[in-house]
Amino acid sequence: MLIFLYGADSYRRQKRLNKILGEYRNKYSNLSCDYFDLEDAGELSRLKEFAAQMLIFDNKKLAVLRGVYEADKKGIKEFLKRHQGSKDFTILISEEKRPPAEFKPLLKKSFSMEEFKKLEGDVWYLFMQKEMRERNLSLTLAVINFLAEVFKGDTWGLVNELDKLSLLPRDLILDLEKLKKIGSYPYQSPNIFTFINMVIGGRLPSEKITALEKLFIGQEEPIKIFNILASLKRLPDKLIRKLADYDIMVKSGKLDYEEVLLDLAI
Repeated sequence: MLIFLYGADSYRRQKRLNKILGEYRNKYSNLSCDYFDLEDAGELSRLKEFAAQMLIFDNKKLAVLRGVYEADKKGIKEFLKRHQGSKDFTILISEEKRPPAEFKPLLKKSFSMEEFKKLEGDVWYLFMQKEMRERNLSLTLAVINFLAEVFKGDTWGLVNELDKLSLLPRDLILDLEKLKKIGSYPYQSPNIFTFINMVIGGRLPSEKITALEKLFIGQEEPIKIFNILASLKRLPDKLIRKLADYDIMVKSGKLDYEEVLLDLAI
């Protein structure tokens, strides 16, 4: 079975991916799940081995794939075609770009294909309202309009800001002037960005670790540092995919955010 998720809005795409994973784990107690970044040439071989391992107690297998369009085209197409009708093996693909023409024959037989475009207009406001309800946030129209304009389709940035506002005292009446005093828009945290720029620029591990230690000493929360990094638009595609994979591992309990930041530094 094939499931395709694609689109520029990586927050909603990642949220949908996590929901599918959660549904599979709840439904199948013996689910065998693994993650593959096919931009690495060796991952296709590992994926084939994973598909071939029919362990006695495995009743379902699920593979999460990234970098599919960078993989060996012939090899990945043959693999997907071979397993597209399987009832016990689900292949969940998440990519930023729409599947190219050569994948169309496979898409016709896929279980589902969902697109996650950048949100605009009324849909953007509806998304904001939904995220506010989930955090039990009540904001004035002026504050909502201000945040809508500042983040303008940047779902990661907006969600990070709503998470921060949800930590404020519930009895605080937050008007636009107070909001501007509390936060700095867009994000302006030089200490955090010193580390982030080092990660993006590929600086020496010793330099990145020093910058990260300063953030920890300053009691900056690892989840905040990670979310700010993940919300930036200027990240290389490879780093975006890496951060998405880290997010999955954190949510599945394999890592915590502090370990992720240390791994990025090393």
